[in-house]
Amino acid sequence: MKKKAMCILMAASMTAASLMGTTVFAEEAEPVTLSVWAPFTGSDGDVLREIINNYNETNPDGITVQIDIMDNATLQSKLPTAVSTGTGPSFVLVGIEFLKQYAENGLIEDISDFWEVTGVDESNFYENVLAKSYIGDTLYGVPMQYNLQYLYYNKDIFAAAGLDPETPPTTLEELEKAAIACTDPSKNQYGFGVSSEYTYYCEYLWANGGDVINEDGTENLLNSQENIDTLTWLQNLAVKEGVSPEGLTNVDADTMFQAGQLAMYTSGPWNINGLTQLGVNYGITAIPAGSAGAFSPEGGCSYMLTKGADEATKEAVYKFMAFWLSDATLKEWSNRNGFPVWSYSVLEDEEIKANDILSSVSKASEIGRDWHLGLEIGSQIDNDVMLPMMEKILSGADVTESVQAASDALDGIIAG
Repeated sequence: MKKKAMCILMAASMTAASLMGTTVFAEEAEPVTLSVWAPFTGSDGDVLREIINNYNETNPDGITVQIDIMDNATLQSKLPTAVSTGTGPSFVLVGIEFLKQYAENGLIEDISDFWEVTGVDESNFYENVLAKSYIGDTLYGVPMQYNLQYLYYNKDIFAAAGLDPETPPTTLEELEKAAIACTDPSKNQYGFGVSSEYTYYCEYLWANGGDVINEDGTENLLNSQENIDTLTWLQNLAVKEGVSPEGLTNVDADTMFQAGQLAMYTSGPWNINGLTQLGVNYGITAIPAGSAGAFSPEGGCSYMLTKGADEATKEAVYKFMAFWLSDATLKEWSNRNGFPVWSYSVLEDEEIKANDILSSVSKASEIGRDWHLGLEIGSQIDNDVMLPMMEKILSGADVTESVQAASDALDGIIAG
């Protein structure tokens, strides 16, 4: 069946009714089983699986979605071969940073007809969020969530250190003072978790007017005095002031914050659900500002239709994508996981307005900035530049020399 014929068929199968922003589809004659791969290995994966199971039980279209959750490295290594051999999933749910790479490598389909076919109102969603799933005028994904990095802080530790638990730091100077005040190695308690595995230190470089690479990936901006000064500040805070445990990993930071041994650390919204369930008395706020302002790297995930999907599969995947964009689903996802709301209609929901954590997250989401999302070399920058550089700096190595070595590595990546 040609694409145009499919559009006509789907349009004919839809009812005229619309419920909470999403078209309601008529009942399918034949059942369809879809498979989706997703790297949601945390508590958010449990919520995702529950939402999908509920969809399987309640949708009128005979659609069953089977989700296979795996770590991101495994998914990325398996997908190309699986797609090329026809053994891959019907669709994938991955970070938007992979979209351009997938499109260029022929792993995903052009789904530009999605809005017309499903009747979902594109204008109901933040334009900047939708833009992350486009390449030019071509749509390759349907957004599932949007997120930034945030500063988490333990209100009990703040109060015990004589700090106002309702007034988190808003500047890097305030962050430094709070981190030192909350550090007590005799209690195995530290003020600010600085992990060598964390790849988003660009947010602190941006705060003081620095950067790593220009938007189109052609100019190396790493070896600057602004960056050296910022990284020297971070090294002094973490190593000399001892506000962070030596050799801290991302998992360590999560664990220590959950256990009340870490006053502050930076992470995304995927930890909100787990922390709330554990009863941790925490707050969440925007990344503190430096001399040039406050910024946070944007991220998110999109559903992407894998290459070679037949018409029945495409139709069923579109219906699931439309279900995800319904007010009810987006509201549940944000309420249960703390991911910021990016649907205008959901933002008007009274329950959403009354959620303190969501209000804080939404406020913090105003400072989003693109961190190499559209660059094919983005993962190389993280793995071959930022990670080795931060590992050296946090082990006490000379900052200027570490930045120079990282800058040389970046030059090599840009040159190809």
